[in-house]
Amino acid sequence: MSYPFGAHLQRYTSGILPSNASSAQMDTTVAGFYDAWKARGIVDVPAIPGGKALKFSNNYLAVSESMGYGMLITVVMAGHDPSARATFDALLNTVRARPAYGIPAASGGQYLMDWRLGPTGQPGDGWAALDGDLDIALALLMADRQWGSSGTWNYKQEALNSIGAIKTFYMRPDGATTLSQGVNNNRTSDYMIGHFRAFKKATGDGLWDLAVDKAFALTDRMQAVYSPNAGLIPDFVINVNTENSEPSHGFIGDGTPTEGDFFANAERDPWRFGTDYVLSGDDRNKSICNKMVSFLKADCAGDPSRIANGYLLDGTAMERRYPARGLCGPLLCGAMVDPAHQDFLNSLWSWTVNNFITDYYDCELMLIPMLVASGNWWTP
Repeated sequence: MSYPFGAHLQRYTSGILPSNASSAQMDTTVAGFYDAWKARGIVDVPAIPGGKALKFSNNYLAVSESMGYGMLITVVMAGHDPSARATFDALLNTVRARPAYGIPAASGGQYLMDWRLGPTGQPGDGWAALDGDLDIALALLMADRQWGSSGTWNYKQEALNSIGAIKTFYMRPDGATTLSQGVNNNRTSDYMIGHFRAFKKATGDGLWDLAVDKAFALTDRMQAVYSPNAGLIPDFVINVNTENSEPSHGFIGDGTPTEGDFFANAERDPWRFGTDYVLSGDDRNKSICNKMVSFLKADCAGDPSRIANGYLLDGTAMERRYPARGLCGPLLCGAMVDPAHQDFLNSLWSWTVNNFITDYYDCELMLIPMLVASGNWWTP
């Protein structure tokens, strides 16, 4: 292993860590939560010999999003978990056994994952989802860095295959992500800038530099034009092929009327931007996160238990079904960008420790940011 869990081999270039727990205490906490996560969530796939999945629900065994989360978590926990590589390979078996068959091979469908599998792991509708494919591709690069590519799987080649398919099917020439080929709408939680940097390093392809700049530009516009007082970001953005991009009016992505709000997708954004900041030091992340975190910190008076589950872009709370685990977890990373948020970051860490559960989505949106906040994240 190149990066055993707890070794903290890649020091963060910027940002802060929680100061109300020691590094050793945080590592112990995260390791225990990982064990509980794995025991609950990693299951065999009846329809795929040797396949495993991070269980999504009783109706759908797995989605590509869950597979990406599972692969990211497992590769980082190698060193704590002696079977991490075997689990990672079993997850990858499932990913490659279930390609997005509805997408032509010329567009890379064989290297994208069918976004939703049936109860026994049988194929779904053959379509794909960018967030899952992005995380899978990054996890493959991390696996190559962690274990090398001379085993059962050539992780590096599989990563390059996925990155090429993502470029072909999801990316505009100007670097904008899309929901699918030929569509000019996208989802802000797909603005995974750290992934784009890793893809550039792996391929040398300048498109990924454009993707970094485009994601920042679209986010800046959403905050400045549509949320000047709260600095929030909508779930989905439309007309990304023009200078007049705007929040979705609804029903173009998840098929809901809340797509233009800071809700179930955009709540992940502080995690993605904050993680890139501590690793890259790019101050554009800091500016974005400071606006969001400053508003949310003020809205809840520094008490994570009072954060709403979603907000209109003007800052109006949509609903307050406590606890808002899916937002408080990602806020850990958002609060890491500035010492001004130290007390809030400490509160978020304590709150997350005390409210951790193993139910899908909320669990992963707490566990992965805790890996980052404990200093255990690294880049391939």
